Amino acid sequence: MMSKNLIIDSNLMLLLVIGAVEGGRHIRNSKRLKAFNKSDYNRVLAIMACYDRVFVTPYIATEVSNLIDLNGYARLLAFEVARNLFSQFNKIDVDLDRDCKSDYFLKFGITDNSLINYASNYFILTNDHRLLGPLYKSNKDHVIPYIRLR
Repeated sequence: MMSKNLIIDSNLMLLLVIGAVEGGRHIRNSKRLKAFNKSDYNRVLAIMACYDRVFVTPYIATEVSNLIDLNGYARLLAFEVARNLFSQFNKIDVDLDRDCKSDYFLKFGITDNSLINYASNYFILTNDHRLLGPLYKSNKDHVIPYIRLR
């Protein structure tokens, strides 16, 4: 039986990081996470539990670390959570040349273009509506649009 491998897109990964800080009370303090709450954090955790392994790319880890917008001690805690999560998740060795090749790179950038490439072999959990069309084109059976789970 084939294992079910999951990649979580950057915004939802950021939700995992900030949601794990002090019981999720900082979700509302993040400008990037205004559309989310503690229930969303718990929902993403529940989705993760349905998969054999969760993967992270260096691109997603970089975006998440750059998007942490908390201050003071909460910021430090968020980076500790990120470090811990990134070390627990499986890593994907990226191919920079491949991830820049398609025209989707010009529209979406490297992180999202890589997700389009990985959708053939990994399930992709995303809340990025712009990305859904190309993801479905890559592998409609591996796309998990977060909006449908809310």
